[in-house]
Amino acid sequence: MMKISHNFDSGSIVIIDTKDINNIQLELKTDNNDNTMQWFHFRCHTHAGLRHTIRILNAGDSSFSRAWENYQAMASYDQINWFRVPTKFINKELVINYTPTKDEISYAYFTPYNYARQQKFIKQIQKVEQCQHTILASTRDNNAIDLLTIGEPELGKKAIWIIARQHPGETMAQWFTEGLVNHLLSQDNNSRRLLEKAVFYIVPNMNPDGCIKGNHRTNGHGLNLNRQWHNPSKTLCPEVYYVQEKMAQTGVDLLLDIHGDEEIPYNFIMPAKGSSTISAQANEFKSNFMAATKEFQIEVDYDNFHKKQSRCCGTTCSGKQSMASQYVTNTFGCLALVLEMPFIDHNNQPNSITGWSAPRSINLGADILKPIISFCKI
Repeated sequence: MMKISHNFDSGSIVIIDTKDINNIQLELKTDNNDNTMQWFHFRCHTHAGLRHTIRILNAGDSSFSRAWENYQAMASYDQINWFRVPTKFINKELVINYTPTKDEISYAYFTPYNYARQQKFIKQIQKVEQCQHTILASTRDNNAIDLLTIGEPELGKKAIWIIARQHPGETMAQWFTEGLVNHLLSQDNNSRRLLEKAVFYIVPNMNPDGCIKGNHRTNGHGLNLNRQWHNPSKTLCPEVYYVQEKMAQTGVDLLLDIHGDEEIPYNFIMPAKGSSTISAQANEFKSNFMAATKEFQIEVDYDNFHKKQSRCCGTTCSGKQSMASQYVTNTFGCLALVLEMPFIDHNNQPNSITGWSAPRSINLGADILKPIISFCKI
């Protein structure tokens, strides 16, 4: 008999009926203390060689229901190598049809990045001399808010802040950050030059509680962190409160806030609203990033993809102090950028087997150092 498990780090699904492998019925689970639902991650214990039809019945009622068009679910036999499987959005249901070749297979909205991997990664890079690890505070569930400081703080050096995974379901953000950190510590010519002129303050996971719980958008208290920057509660939103406190100590010359977008099949950047100088810096940064990699483009973003409809981070969000990027630009008078990666694929460089993936996110994180070098005038 087939069984489904989800009671693990980042697991999330509601089991309705699993008696018939040709009609496995599941539902998306809402974030705790919130009605957001999008993320899923579960494991099937079954028999290899049999075709399975999995129906996620309430996909049409999800927070980003348009995201299922042209979407293909992720699957893995070993939690390391992930690939896309045939998926259709039919009659407001997400339907996965697949014949597993092994008795155990996992499915997820995107390649998971769990808390255990984060702690292992931090333990490894702590051994590198240029990297210092500190814990800014603890969350509601007593998880650490980790900060990596890379480079030696000195007068005149640029303070570059990178924050990722304010929204826990956007796991590509943490894969991106891992790629950035590894390249920064690689001791190649570009990373050495950069660390002579800048110090990096990196929060690889802003929302550990939400990640462990399998939330898509919210923290342990059910709050969207990227709507709390105007007045974060020390109790309900320690993740933002203590990052702001540290920013006040170090200053900020550039912020990159790393995210994933459910619907738009491109990598793109949205700058916070600022002066004409900051707007020019944003345009230059985007152009330099595009020159560094074919995985980035400047033609499509929130505003023109949705034809200026009301959308998160589009025209209606421009200038909102509640968002990290706008808070930083308003407070420190500097360039602050939201980088978005797709859950589907980057249509300028499509890959039918993996779509957008963890390895591609890692590579994009490494490539971001080139426009940062240009920004620092090195």
